[in-house]
Amino acid sequence: MKRLVIAIDCDDVLVSGTEHVISSYNKTYGTQVRIEHAHQSDNPEWETDRDEVFRRIHAIQQSDEYALITPDQETIQVVEALAGQHDLYVVSARHRKVLGVTQTMLDRYFPGCFKGIEHVGDERTKGEVCDQLGAQVMIDDNIKNLLSAQEAGVEKLIWYGDYPWQNYDEWAEGVSRCLSWGDIKREIDELARQ
Repeated sequence: MKRLVIAIDCDDVLVSGTEHVISSYNKTYGTQVRIEHAHQSDNPEWETDRDEVFRRIHAIQQSDEYALITPDQETIQVVEALAGQHDLYVVSARHRKVLGVTQTMLDRYFPGCFKGIEHVGDERTKGEVCDQLGAQVMIDDNIKNLLSAQEAGVEKLIWYGDYPWQNYDEWAEGVSRCLSWGDIKREIDELARQ
């Protein structure tokens, strides 16, 4: 089996972050943001401008409650198994301000599994980060990030989850759909055997 470099998104791939963010946001700001519109920063349901939306989301992501979001057991088990065979990196759209929260979560639930954390921010795309890492695999819940990785030459693109914000009309050739971490492991094992 060949050793692969695998880029893995954090929110809604390793842990279910969006539900918590939307719930906290609506409770704190008295809004009615629907989860299916959670990834649209220009959505009027946020009831404020884009910069303020991101400031508020970053504050939620730095909260004690957010730091306590727990990955499910299958995720932990599969990530541990993959880390024994491949080089794993977290490639997240989380802002650098939440690096401490991200690192604490990884240390708690995935100790020693990841070679590093890359926060993309506004400066670069996930595709650019994958290219810099030499990643052959990217796992993400957002098709736009996978298309960015595809443009950068990433060999295996895994679209994870079954979420209300995922638009199946955006499906792209060369993207594998995985609904569980068991499915992800099978896809990666198959690639590693080639």
